Amino acid sequence: MAPRSVFPALYRGRHVDRDRGSALIWLIVIGLAAAGLATLAVFTLVRPIVDGRMLWQALGAAVLGGLLTIGVGVAFDVAPVEYLIGISAFAVPVLVLMEAAAARSGAHRTGRWILVLAWGCVVFPLAALLPLWLTVSCTGADCQLEDFGGALPLLVSSSAFVTLAWLPAGVTERADVDAHSPRRMTGALLVLWLAVILWLVPLEGAIDQFTPLIVIAAVVGPVAGALGWLITDRARSVAHSMPRSAVFGMIAGIAAMMPGVVTVTFPWSLAVGALAGALGSLAYSSRASVSAGIATRWGLVVLVATAVGFLAPAISGNGVGILFSAQLDVLTVPVVSFAGVTVGAVVLSAPAWVLLRRNADRGPASKESPT
Repeated sequence: MAPRSVFPALYRGRHVDRDRGSALIWLIVIGLAAAGLATLAVFTLVRPIVDGRMLWQALGAAVLGGLLTIGVGVAFDVAPVEYLIGISAFAVPVLVLMEAAAARSGAHRTGRWILVLAWGCVVFPLAALLPLWLTVSCTGADCQLEDFGGALPLLVSSSAFVTLAWLPAGVTERADVDAHSPRRMTGALLVLWLAVILWLVPLEGAIDQFTPLIVIAAVVGPVAGALGWLITDRARSVAHSMPRSAVFGMIAGIAAMMPGVVTVTFPWSLAVGALAGALGSLAYSSRASVSAGIATRWGLVVLVATAVGFLAPAISGNGVGILFSAQLDVLTVPVVSFAGVTVGAVVLSAPAWVLLRRNADRGPASKESPT
């Protein structure tokens, strides 16, 4: 395959043999298994909300959206097939979270189908393929799109999809079926963290000198995010326990390190994670987000954290960032791509929310869980 100047970052400047045979197959299998482990962790988190039911709508939308993304991506040769398989597999836990949040807001089965199909089969494929297609012919550093972990389709588009219009008018979120268990939540998030690391490694397409960089960034970023969130909460006297703040910060750190997990190396990965955690804390506890639903609050957090990570390669990425090249032009593609996917996801979410409103329960307000 010809060298890539688009994401994943490691396909730039080196040839990738499509016929690596069994080694590539094993990497794809590892990536699929990691996505399955992440889905299990997410399902453990949302199980009290969905009464332990399987979320077939999410799984169905993931299969349809994945086939569409992989098929179109391969047909137009915009990305390696192993990369398309990897990001499509990780859309499953995102859809599980989305459907669980819809169930919590009172959406009926039809409304949940509309919601997950709209994101899984329309927004996700467009966010995954359109930026690639528009930059596939790029050869210069000023038009490269650095998004190794597929943050644009997986995190940016999904967060924007739920942030601005989550709860239809007159609908109140249901209380959780039971109180969140800190031990269960922490355990599930640690498993999710491990799954993300195991999933990112196969996206590179080989086990080589870049693999340790991926692992280091994937460990350092969430740890720094936990510290950044914890310090910010303590500085602002936010009433969260230390373990809770640390867990929330870890989520922000995971989101921030995905785009530049290779090009943003230590100690920059430490700074990126800490900044994402600090800004995530501010977004989560701001007056505007506190009055919104849980999905909206976490949509804002992930969107802010991903913005930090998405801009990081253009600022501090090895050999390509402004700090190394002194070229401000490298910011154009990431800024335009991030803004375009965000706005596009919001616009495309409007019909889904109108239909969701017609298929939602309206009952007495219930006290929102602080999670």
